[in-house]
Amino acid sequence: MPPSSAPDPGRGIAEPVVLMDDPAVPPPPDAVTIASRTERVLCGRLDEDATYRTVRPGGTTDWVLFVTVAGCGRLRRTGAPDILAPADRITVIEPHTPHDYGTDRDAGHWSLRWAHIEPRPDWLPLLHWPAAAPGIRSIEVDGTVRGRVVQALDRAVGAQHCGLRRNTLFAMNAVEEALLWCDTRNPRGNVLDPRLLAVLEHVSDHLDRPHTVASLARIGGLSPSRLAHLAAAQLGTGLMAHVEQQRMELARHLLAVTGLPVNHVARKVGFTDPLYFSRRFRLTTGMSPTKFRTATGG
Repeated sequence: MPPSSAPDPGRGIAEPVVLMDDPAVPPPPDAVTIASRTERVLCGRLDEDATYRTVRPGGTTDWVLFVTVAGCGRLRRTGAPDILAPADRITVIEPHTPHDYGTDRDAGHWSLRWAHIEPRPDWLPLLHWPAAAPGIRSIEVDGTVRGRVVQALDRAVGAQHCGLRRNTLFAMNAVEEALLWCDTRNPRGNVLDPRLLAVLEHVSDHLDRPHTVASLARIGGLSPSRLAHLAAAQLGTGLMAHVEQQRMELARHLLAVTGLPVNHVARKVGFTDPLYFSRRFRLTTGMSPTKFRTATGG
């Protein structure tokens, strides 16, 4: 087995954990249990050559997610065309779906992140992806989103072995983040244009800086008019209105949980004039920053 931070999903686990499945959907007798309900998630990394292949006729009792980092995977299906798993596509196999996957021989190599997931009920909408075949779902992703998903899964792998008392919760949070990033590219939802997503990330990371439509358009590689149109269409509000919403959300948080003076809070959310900040804050919340802090116990 190649070096990995967690058990190889293709070679199984020596002592599978027994768990109760939904009695309304009984698994096949040869379905494999990978992670228990208390574990919820099990993640790892693989770097395989052309000989790698895994076959589980009854599938598993959980969901299996693949994110290709390099090379390509191939999901084989009896009597139907194979499904490729290249780097621009994230794939998930539903519970109890037969498994026959491995390295695409034409690629000769498959480097990937994988996750076995026992989803919480509120995660199920995040897995409502388009069907690539019966029991197999996939979404197309760009490099930025794939990178975010890989980073989140890497944190999940690290959390599983970090020795912290609640390491399972850390791993679950990281997997949920990965699914949320996948959801930004789900065509069944409201898919954000990647250029707008880059702008929104920049705003979120730099709320203390001045922003204009023109300056943010340069971040996204768009004209100001095109960016304004995208924001209105996909956010349902003007771009600068969104920026102010984010500023005020952070201001409310800082006032509620820190003792920072109001003028310091103003600077941290991009206002050089604390009086103007107070006016804008009052318009948003109906209270001055000082009264808001008192009301929230900050």
